Amino acid sequence: MRHQDSTPKPFRPLTKPVKSIVGATLMGLAMTIAAPAASAPTAYSEFVKALNIIEQTQLQIFTDTAPPSKEDTIKKYQSQLETAKAALDSSDRDYKKQEEELSIKIMRQLLYSTVDTYNDQYANYIYPEALKKYNSRRNGKFVGVGLKFRASNDDYPQAIGALSGGPMDGKNIQPGDKLISVNDKTLLKLSSAEIVESLKGPENSIAKIEVQRGDNKHVVSVKRSAVELHYVDSKMLEQSIGYLKVSRFGSNTHVRFEKQLTKLIRDGATSFVVDLRDNPGGSTRAARAIVSMFSKEKNVYCERYKSGATKQLPRHGEHITDLPLAVLINGKSMSSSEIVAGAIQSYERGVIVGAPSYGKGLVQKVFNLSAPLGGAVRTTIAMFGRPDHQLIQGSGVVPDVYVKTDSDFMFHRTGSLNISEQAKAFQRKLLEIDVKKDHPERASEYIAAADLQLQTAINKLLLQVNNTQ
Repeated sequence: MRHQDSTPKPFRPLTKPVKSIVGATLMGLAMTIAAPAASAPTAYSEFVKALNIIEQTQLQIFTDTAPPSKEDTIKKYQSQLETAKAALDSSDRDYKKQEEELSIKIMRQLLYSTVDTYNDQYANYIYPEALKKYNSRRNGKFVGVGLKFRASNDDYPQAIGALSGGPMDGKNIQPGDKLISVNDKTLLKLSSAEIVESLKGPENSIAKIEVQRGDNKHVVSVKRSAVELHYVDSKMLEQSIGYLKVSRFGSNTHVRFEKQLTKLIRDGATSFVVDLRDNPGGSTRAARAIVSMFSKEKNVYCERYKSGATKQLPRHGEHITDLPLAVLINGKSMSSSEIVAGAIQSYERGVIVGAPSYGKGLVQKVFNLSAPLGGAVRTTIAMFGRPDHQLIQGSGVVPDVYVKTDSDFMFHRTGSLNISEQAKAFQRKLLEIDVKKDHPERASEYIAAADLQLQTAINKLLLQVNNTQ
């Protein structure tokens, strides 16, 4: 699905004006799916709405096979429902409830299979329970205990550390402690997802976590509450270089980024490294805001819709600094990460260092569906490109300075970053244990390796700062 040719490909010129996007696409959606309903939506009305959304917004770029029409899918639903109803007892007092449950189950399955016919790995029907998890990750918030851990296939999970500001912060738990049970439910050999479900729960409910440290055991009681995931971490490097790591783009990542950027400026930073390595993307608004902090340019990137119309996406928020900038990327930098790197490179605002990015130049939108159907359809509504219209999809962003090393995986940092320095040190220890097991012949080399990509960015910034003095 990815182009082999890394040469950037421009958008084709348009014959229709940009404003046609609103008229042809968004206004059409507003008329067909967003108008206020006179009464509460039914599962069927939401089903039809979802089919309209898919038909009007989903790009067909991964398959040449024509997707099923809305009318064909509705006929399939009616046929499957009649067949399923034949197995029900119409005299049962719960008949209507069973019929509704069957109907909703069939609708959800059909929505899932309809999106699946586009062969787009980024688009799908999201079931209601999965939608809750998706929103928690995207918003950077969930209700739980706020504990980072590592699962084990043959043992109890190990605590890495409490999330700063979360319910477990300040409790009697240390990196390396084994988590034995939660409310007497064993955690032995459970998967990460199963452990997360055990730790989560209703707000203000109590989680009693049995912890083993060495040969001793104790119980930590913690009240579950809202936990905020921090996707930005910062520090001052050598010679007044401010370093900001962004692990993903949540809906409020730019707010935290701005606070840490301005603090680094107050502390005397004279240049900056923004580390987007291994960042899978997320909020495009957050990406636009971060670009805007470093650039005064009007536009950040552009989108091309199913209609063929193209729209420029403008800056978001205030410009903060013109100090020298380097951006780190690698093969796992995706989506919004590529928006940031692409804009910085196109405007020659900073130097891009590392390895070519992944090349995911697609924009997804999640359309929530009301109960009783519930869930959401996530469709790929556009391809995006740089502000100069160079496509990202398949091509990615090629760094100005290519620094590829076999040991770059030693410096991966993903997920929530608000853990203590002690917890970070324990993560590194676990990584070194894995390296010794997985790469015994090169383990000592990998463990001793320096972060050459970061060091190259530092050297470039120091050279630029010295040349301007």
